[in-house]
Amino acid sequence: MAQEKFVERRRENRLPYDEKMIFSDGEHSLTGYAVNISRGGMFMKTLDPLPIDTIGYLAFMLINHNQSFCMKAKIAHMVFDRQRCEVECGIGIQLMDLTEAQKSILNLHILNEQKNYLELKKILAPSKPDSAQLAVALKKMPTLAKLDLLALRYRVNRICTLFEPTPQIIDEDAA
Repeated sequence: MAQEKFVERRRENRLPYDEKMIFSDGEHSLTGYAVNISRGGMFMKTLDPLPIDTIGYLAFMLINHNQSFCMKAKIAHMVFDRQRCEVECGIGIQLMDLTEAQKSILNLHILNEQKNYLELKKILAPSKPDSAQLAVALKKMPTLAKLDLLALRYRVNRICTLFEPTPQIIDEDAA
């Protein structure tokens, strides 16, 4: 029996991101919350998406950065699953024509988030984490502060799997 394999087409890992954003094509505007961010784009929760390939501008803020960003972007993907309420509906927005400065700032944000998750994973490793260290780490990641210890451990460990090397899948049919 042939087993279908999931093919990941994303070039970049996506990290959780929970900030308000605005996408506008000049005629229509969408305001919503992002679910995740990568070097190539973001996913915005919305039940009222614009069509795929709509080009416009995306305005948003990065955590710990004091200025807003407005970048050219296009709607590259849409998720609208009426059957499963645990799946977020929305649009994947691809960033376009980034300047080197914008790429650098976005890259620095991603690297800092990765470092923060890995640091938090170490703090959470003991059965009774040091509460002072945990408080300091959570100040850098305020969206995680609302989670209890069990949910926090799951979330952090789950995200940290993104930073591990991907195991090679052996195709049994080809072997």
